Amino acid sequence: MTDEPKGRRQGYYARLSEADAASRGLTPEEYGVYKGRKGSFVLPVNSAGGLLFISITLTAIAVAVGVVLAVIAARDAGLLPPDEKSTPWEPYMWVVYVGFLAFPVWSWFYYAKERRAQKLRISRGLPRTLR
Repeated sequence: MTDEPKGRRQGYYARLSEADAASRGLTPEEYGVYKGRKGSFVLPVNSAGGLLFISITLTAIAVAVGVVLAVIAARDAGLLPPDEKSTPWEPYMWVVYVGFLAFPVWSWFYYAKERRAQKLRISRGLPRTLR
């Protein structure tokens, strides 16, 4: 049997995060997002500022792709004049786009989690960013 309480089961990275937080003397809320390198080829971005940059970038890309898809759909519907090299609108484009929207949402969730943790660390007199 495990020591895990009944209810929601923790994932692999949640367990790593909790163990790292405990080794640093922090609560999981003060720790924030996972700071380790397991499962990563490069050093992960885990500061609030880095996650904010990633979130803004992914959101801008998602908006730009959404506008392009809307223009393609409007041209196919006859609302805008057709372009000579226009790509026809295909339903799979919207399915892929909606799937892609998960990435900006996910990045904003991680940013909010790390920002809350940063505020808790600052209130305790700890460093803003953990390495």
